[in-house]
Amino acid sequence: MSILLANAAFYYKEEPHQTRAWNWLEAQLTPDQLEEFGRLYRDRPEAPSGYTYVTKRQLAEIWQCSPTLIGDSEIVELNKCLETFQITTPSRIRHFLSQTAHESGGGRWKKELSDGWYLEGRTDIGNYRYGDGPKYKGAGYIQLTGRHNYQKLADYIGDPRVMEGVDYVAETYPYTSAGYWWWSNGMNELCDKNPTVRQVTRRVNGGYNGLTDREHYYAICRRVI
Repeated sequence: MSILLANAAFYYKEEPHQTRAWNWLEAQLTPDQLEEFGRLYRDRPEAPSGYTYVTKRQLAEIWQCSPTLIGDSEIVELNKCLETFQITTPSRIRHFLSQTAHESGGGRWKKELSDGWYLEGRTDIGNYRYGDGPKYKGAGYIQLTGRHNYQKLADYIGDPRVMEGVDYVAETYPYTSAGYWWWSNGMNELCDKNPTVRQVTRRVNGGYNGLTDREHYYAICRRVI
């Protein structure tokens, strides 16, 4: 009976029989093969250059708040996110900032307002331990959700503290977590096709919830960016 390795990794729960299987597979590979696997697994866009794509004043205009309410560290994290995930053209930046502005209520919410218990037992997103629902509820400006997705982000950026859960991600990586989702789901490629806000919303939301508000933020972004 065959198995897709991606599925095996997704459903890995540190159970003894699973660990034995992974150890057996690793033993079949040569050092060169393991090295190449590691290189491909950790492959990512080039490191940030430190360029400022969005200023504090611009973000404040988009969020419709005073610049004094936005910390310097938030702007640094935003621009690092934009560079890392190649959200660097006007179309990509406008759609990204308008969608995250809506999802976060203009930067007011860095994490899901629900307590997260409705996610308990959702093994399809990796929540197999007691308390995973609230621990890995939506975090960041596009609400990273589920143990599996938190682990993917932790592996990608090389920060195991991501697995501490929602509070750490919400405060440390509100834009980075959103940018990782954006990049992983081909949003840059969509933005390069001059899409409507409706088309982008469909991909982000799965529907058209809050479309009018998203269009409102996009109009601001077109003026500001």
